[in-house]
Amino acid sequence: MHYEIYSIGGAPRPWRVTLGLVAKGIDFTLHVLDGSKKEHKSPSFLALNPRGRVPVLRSGEFVLTESLAILSYLERAHPEPPLFGTSPQEHARIWQLVSEGASDLTDASAKLLRPVFAGVDDANGDVRDAAQPVREELSRLERLLDRHDFLASSRMTAADCVCFPQVRLIVRASERYPDTMGRLELHPLEDPYPRLAAWAARVEALPGYGKTFPSHWRATGGV
Repeated sequence: MHYEIYSIGGAPRPWRVTLGLVAKGIDFTLHVLDGSKKEHKSPSFLALNPRGRVPVLRSGEFVLTESLAILSYLERAHPEPPLFGTSPQEHARIWQLVSEGASDLTDASAKLLRPVFAGVDDANGDVRDAAQPVREELSRLERLLDRHDFLASSRMTAADCVCFPQVRLIVRASERYPDTMGRLELHPLEDPYPRLAAWAARVEALPGYGKTFPSHWRATGGV
């Protein structure tokens, strides 16, 4: 069974899916759409997803959208290694962290990163105010890593797949705007959050991780 994944470079939701595939050791073909050219609104893409958003998974005639639905599908189609735990308690805890990552962490980081990537610095009161919820969310993740190498277990789970892209976007903001992020106490990440920085390095060391990484980030410029 071969999978095609449609993404936009740096978009966190399709990144969740490609990380899930990497964690399970499943090969895939990645189609990176150009968001600036509205390729996700083209007739050919809308035929796959009429909502015009990524990710999309395609395997033959089977097409599925929405990152959490795709991760859930991959778990049923390829049970090993598990992304959602092996006991009822672990399964529920991972889903709790997935839900928190997909809502609380995602919402908090978006409110901060939109103005930062737009070039608004920390002299702006809205940016300073937006940084505090991000620090609180990262502190929660830091505490989780006191017990495990990954967020919910000694192995990578769906919780890591969902939370990692948001954390990596924060690091990306630090790479582009180190002074601003430093004054917001979010750069360098390892100073306030050493376990989180080590966790990110473990995710990045996964075989196949490089295929998930936004290629345009390797060049100067680009979010």
